Amino acid sequence: MLLFAHMGLALLFARPFKKADLTFLAIGSMLPDIIDKPLGTILFGTPGMGRIFAHTLLFLFVIAALAVFLRDIRLVSLCGGVFIHLALDTMWNSPVILFWPLLGPFPIAHYVSPLDYLEMLMLGLKNPGIWIPECIGLAYLIYFAAERKPRIYARIKSILAR
Repeated sequence: MLLFAHMGLALLFARPFKKADLTFLAIGSMLPDIIDKPLGTILFGTPGMGRIFAHTLLFLFVIAALAVFLRDIRLVSLCGGVFIHLALDTMWNSPVILFWPLLGPFPIAHYVSPLDYLEMLMLGLKNPGIWIPECIGLAYLIYFAAERKPRIYARIKSILAR
């Protein structure tokens, strides 16, 4: 998944939770990639190792424990965003990573140059399992922004009414 799916769908799923801090939820929805993509490149020399520490249940449980201990809605929201990220990445299909360190070390990925990695991401958009959530997430982000700015919402509504 990419930016629009993670952030847009996280905000959509959180809609019923009125007390959620949406800023921290949005940050949490991208946090595993913000941490793991650069860290994987630094530690393992390839952006192909972009799912490591922050894509584990251990990372999620540490944030959840801090949220419970500190009783902070921002940390609860951050935890919710990370949970949604892991779900959208279907991390259950990578149990060695999800349950790290219980099932052993992270699987080693072959070297991928940064340009090849970007090409791989763009080619992934041919997969409906990626582009459909991206489109839904983008649509919700547009709606979310328009809903918070009544003039934008009125303009979009007038365009759609034509």
